[in-house]
Amino acid sequence: MEKNPDLLYKDIMHKIMELVDEERLRSHVKAVEGLRHGWENSDALEKRALYIERTFRSYGLHVESQAVPFHGRTYRNIIATLRGMETEAASVLVGAHYDAAWGSPGADDNASGVAVLLETAFLISKQKLTHNAQFAAFTLEEPQPQTIHFLIGSAHFAKEAKRARRRYAAVLILESVGYTDNAEGSQIVPVFVRANVPGKGNFLGIIANGRSKDIMKTFHSLAAEYVPGLTTVPYKVCLSGYPVPETRFSDHASFWDYGYPALMLTDTAMFRNPHYHTRRDCFETLDFTFMSNVTKAVVCAVGTIGRAVD
Repeated sequence: MEKNPDLLYKDIMHKIMELVDEERLRSHVKAVEGLRHGWENSDALEKRALYIERTFRSYGLHVESQAVPFHGRTYRNIIATLRGMETEAASVLVGAHYDAAWGSPGADDNASGVAVLLETAFLISKQKLTHNAQFAAFTLEEPQPQTIHFLIGSAHFAKEAKRARRRYAAVLILESVGYTDNAEGSQIVPVFVRANVPGKGNFLGIIANGRSKDIMKTFHSLAAEYVPGLTTVPYKVCLSGYPVPETRFSDHASFWDYGYPALMLTDTAMFRNPHYHTRRDCFETLDFTFMSNVTKAVVCAVGTIGRAVD
């Protein structure tokens, strides 16, 4: 008797999620953490780009380096692709920025996001998907001294993707996904956000706009079903977040601006983490059990949207 396809899919997801390795997450954070502001520490930032590039290649993925010009210097987005069986189908993209704010070692912001990105890429690289899966490490997300703009690397990527008419079924952006605080009152809510947000800062925020609200619902339900140890709080912004600028403070906003369905997955950064953008944002402050659960939820979402098969 053939096994029910739904049960078969659940078996696949559970098998993949069992392989999430907290020690690999720790190793990636240690490799990425450290001063790496785009303008002030450009050599150190390039060392992280090389680490990410080598790691992607070690997984057997197709890896590309996308040049990002900025004020006479050239930076890099690193993109890895797993080819699906239906190469013309819309892809699933997981992204995270690998630079850090000036003067900060950036463990939560955003070595944590890069670690989850790399662990997700490793686990998905071992699977068969119907759709293509892409994994992108973006440069220059943080503000630079020569411009009022930020999200420079992801804006370049999204612009080029739109020009090339590349299609994405979903874009999942990992932004500061490693800090928790179980104290009541540790979670702050931005002004004008109308949502039922817990007072304890131990959940993952899922931020969507109108175009990505269905993906938000899917991610929220998958996390509830497959990762019961992870609390997720979904929130849909209006007008692509312009009335609440804080909801646009990461690379998902670049994709919103070019019409792609994108989510920001976040521990809410400055609204929870007192070390945000300071020299105290270091490895020792992170919650790796939380990061492991975030990875499981992301892997499950990529497997579902990308249609993993046995």
